Amino acid sequence: MSLIRCPECRKKISESAEICPNCGFSFQQENLEIYKQKLEERRLQNAEINRKSTKLHLIWFCIFALFIAIVSFITQT
Repeated sequence: MSLIRCPECRKKISESAEICPNCGFSFQQENLEIYKQKLEERRLQNAEINRKSTKLHLIWFCIFALFIAIVSFITQT
């Protein structure tokens, strides 16, 4: 009998358990499919947030580079 981690609460439980005694997560096949769908939705949401964050960082980098270029031009004249 080995121990596995519950995907919901991350506590160690018996691999033969049908539900987690800590959080009540069910290991029945249909519930696992629902859990996998939720994980995929979260992954897609996180990917979208990362894309937006990358765009925002690039915009700020361009503004900063432009500011440095303008200051460098002004100080040379």
